[in-house]
Amino acid sequence: MKRIFVFVMAAAALLMTGGCGYRVGTMGHPQIKTIAIAAVKNDTTIYNLSAIMRNMLVEQFMLDGTLKVVAENKADCILFARIVESSTSEVTESSSSSDRTFEPEEWQIDIKAEYAVIIPGQKTPLIPLRSVSGSAKYQAPGDMDSAMRRGAAQACRKAAVEMVEFTAEAW
Repeated sequence: MKRIFVFVMAAAALLMTGGCGYRVGTMGHPQIKTIAIAAVKNDTTIYNLSAIMRNMLVEQFMLDGTLKVVAENKADCILFARIVESSTSEVTESSSSSDRTFEPEEWQIDIKAEYAVIIPGQKTPLIPLRSVSGSAKYQAPGDMDSAMRRGAAQACRKAAVEMVEFTAEAW
């Protein structure tokens, strides 16, 4: 019994003293607390993709919580992004039965974006131009355009998650 008591006391003392060096918190730069998301440029033919990407970036930064999203004139740094490429491909091949040909069941959209983060007034970017990508599969049982836009939003979300991770942990 005495041995158990000594063991419990030693374990409690060990837990109270020091630690392994790990700290809970963000990995962000201590002087950078806020970020602005500039208007995203869209070099693709997909309508409204820049607005979708910007919304996904704001949402992901809010979920991450490392940096607070503010207006450009109040931000410690500004993220500039450009969607440079998009492609849509068939995932499941078309099928046919006697004289009927059926549409593909599943499609995939891939997007590629570039971004950089600058500190206003500084010549050198905080994060130089970097490339990220996102992809998503979608089905189009009815309205192909709406289904493709939902797929594009998911692909943008995946790219935005990468941008946020690289920005929040880049230091």
